[in-house]
Amino acid sequence: METLQLEKDIIEIIQEVCNHNEVNEVVNENFYPGNFIMSQVLVSIFSQIEIKTGIEIPNDCYIFHDSKTKKQLSIKEAAIKLLKLSKN
Repeated sequence: METLQLEKDIIEIIQEVCNHNEVNEVVNENFYPGNFIMSQVLVSIFSQIEIKTGIEIPNDCYIFHDSKTKKQLSIKEAAIKLLKLSKN
């Protein structure tokens, strides 16, 4: 899977969550989901991301955060992280 397609798939799912939670923000590859959506909600959609993309997310991985830098990740950064994980 290519990064752009993965970003598109994640954007669609995050947009649905934002609409459901009345988050009125533009959701694109530069959107930081962790800044607007509770982490518990984001973790709950990992299975949707897995189904839509066919990429398994490890149980101990939170794709919207970098544990080394302690910063939230954009959808673009999360897609890159997820692709790296899928290759390992």
